[in-house]
Amino acid sequence: MMGEGTHGGFWQRLVRGSRWTWFDERFRSALPDDFDEMVMAIESRDRFHAKQGRSTARVVFHGPRGPLPVYLKRHERLPWASRLAALVDPRGRHTPGAAEFAHLERARKLGLAVPEVVAAGERIGPWGRLQSFLIIAELTGSLPLNEAMPVLVEQLDPAALVSLKRGLTREMAAIAATLHRANAFHKDLYLCHFFLDMAKVDRAGDRLALIDLHRLAEHRFWPVRWRCKDLAQLLFSVEGVPGIERGDVLRFWARYRKLTGLKYSRWQGRMVAWKASRYSRHNH
Repeated sequence: MMGEGTHGGFWQRLVRGSRWTWFDERFRSALPDDFDEMVMAIESRDRFHAKQGRSTARVVFHGPRGPLPVYLKRHERLPWASRLAALVDPRGRHTPGAAEFAHLERARKLGLAVPEVVAAGERIGPWGRLQSFLIIAELTGSLPLNEAMPVLVEQLDPAALVSLKRGLTREMAAIAATLHRANAFHKDLYLCHFFLDMAKVDRAGDRLALIDLHRLAEHRFWPVRWRCKDLAQLLFSVEGVPGIERGDVLRFWARYRKLTGLKYSRWQGRMVAWKASRYSRHNH
């Protein structure tokens, strides 16, 4: 691992700007020599999505060890509160790229499978500008569960499908419970953010990775609110997905309750169901 750049003093950040860039040395040789200068100008239309000053695109770098497919997330228009905070406290990770970088490392320390960070960085100033980027390695051979389930329904016989769903339900419950026991909440816990390694379908355990942790946050006071939000998002997102039935939802809930030692689970279950129904009505 290595970092490049310096924060400098306040006036330097204000007038001339400063930057920091972090690389994982395992991937450094695949990145261009001038990567630090050109990362914010890389163009790719592959899986490209842009909205309100942020963008995501798939990019393939080519190094001595072969191609390196990644997802590049950039944030170029951030609110003034973040700009001022970064100017005063450049080590505070006030940008989405820097924040998600920290969240991914925290989740990894909890034992969760998350995408590998290839590089990350911030551009602070001059004169109130603020940008960030995050590059994560592609989960090659994996599919989001909402896309994987229709494929598996077609490929597997009923008994094999039931067995697989029970195993995946246990894994999903373990991931959610691990976060929530640490008072960490995803805040975007939809089915599409669980990625299944399709090469491991026939194995037991360690088949799922969790992505998009940019909103992850710790809440030690009144965690029930955020627990219900996470679980309601997940419940809402399984609606209409081929192969997922009420029994799968109940098995997830039973396993989650056991892993978390959840108290007053009856009324919390009702809160989750009510909130999921609100998401559904709003979506429709």
